[in-house]
Amino acid sequence: MAALWAGLVALSDPHAILLLLVGMLSGTLVGAVPGLGGAVLMSVLLPFLYQMPVVPALALMVAAHASIYFSGSTTAILFNAPGAPESAATTIDGYAMARKGQAARALGISAAATTLGGWLGFVGFIAAVPLMLFFVTLVHPPEFFLLAVLAIVLIGQLRSASVTKGILSGTLGFMVAFIGYDPIDGVQRFTFGQLSLYDGVSIPVVALGLFAVSEMIYLYGTNRPIVADTTLDFGAKGWSEVMRGVRDVFGHLPLVVRSSAVGIVAGLIPGVGGLAANFLSYGLAMKTSRHGHLFGTGVPEGVIAPEASSLSKEAGSLIPTVALGIPGTVHTAILLSAFTILGLTPGPKMLTTDLPLVFTMAWVLAISSLLASLIGLGLAPHFARLTRLPGPILAPFVIVLAFVGAYASTTDLFQVVALVAFGVVG
Repeated sequence: MAALWAGLVALSDPHAILLLLVGMLSGTLVGAVPGLGGAVLMSVLLPFLYQMPVVPALALMVAAHASIYFSGSTTAILFNAPGAPESAATTIDGYAMARKGQAARALGISAAATTLGGWLGFVGFIAAVPLMLFFVTLVHPPEFFLLAVLAIVLIGQLRSASVTKGILSGTLGFMVAFIGYDPIDGVQRFTFGQLSLYDGVSIPVVALGLFAVSEMIYLYGTNRPIVADTTLDFGAKGWSEVMRGVRDVFGHLPLVVRSSAVGIVAGLIPGVGGLAANFLSYGLAMKTSRHGHLFGTGVPEGVIAPEASSLSKEAGSLIPTVALGIPGTVHTAILLSAFTILGLTPGPKMLTTDLPLVFTMAWVLAISSLLASLIGLGLAPHFARLTRLPGPILAPFVIVLAFVGAYASTTDLFQVVALVAFGVVG
């Protein structure tokens, strides 16, 4: 309990509070633009962590990470265009509710379910912390390797139409990680005589190329608005409909708890979180509901289930990230890159000496999800206008940030070339 309180006290620093708000507002803004998503935002933020104090840096990254989900669901509900990949399951019933004139109600459901699921994930994370250290003592290098192989196999089965493609993608990731000197014997691997590759490929460069640049290339190439010919109707009854949606969530608390539990468990398994957790929650809700045959036509349960698992699975994915250094989702993989920049080492040290920092991340996840849902709901009509911004206007701005960030993180022009290469690969 002392570490839990210390983690909250660490957030009382004005610098940490400011960056928490900056991260939350940035995540809310980016989440409302379909095609970007939290991975792009977190990748762009990585280079700015250099020389930044640890607590404010973690507040910035985790707040940006936690706040994308409600705003991503806003566009999923209003335009059938998920702002984040995890919001794809929300489009099934959320957009159907909007077409029935219940957009405000669906937004209220999304806000309440996302926040409540995040707080349940926060409780589950705290309960799991005492078990982390015991689990870490059972895991050694052979087990680490087997877990990494398991993650690649699971990604191949669940995140790709082809198992072979998924396994090959993971193998290519291994090969990229091999570039540079061997930490055991110092042998240079795959450097081809390039001095710039002696330290390997920069993690921020890989993340920026694969997520940010590749997505901007696609948006620019389409030469059209992200979402065209749409109008925003917040509902004739306004906030009364929003509160009706909030009441829907509290009227289905068993569903919220069950969906949050599914999210936590899915987040624990590397490579399974993300889309899998949301669709698993949706499918389970459809099988157990008395109105299962109505799913897809615009029923509140169809929005509650995936939204309740969105943040809870991120809380679950923090457990293997912190305890083993194995990310459960794409977002925690980028967060692991942030740990490297900040000099934090996942494992026993992070669960003992740095335990207050672990709880700080959990507090930021819970607090920023609440604030993002409250603020994002009020600003949803304004954010929706960004979805009409053409790709050729949006892409240059993000690509310039990526180039500046890649050079700032390494001060090596060769890494900028690597950024372009990974953008093409992405």
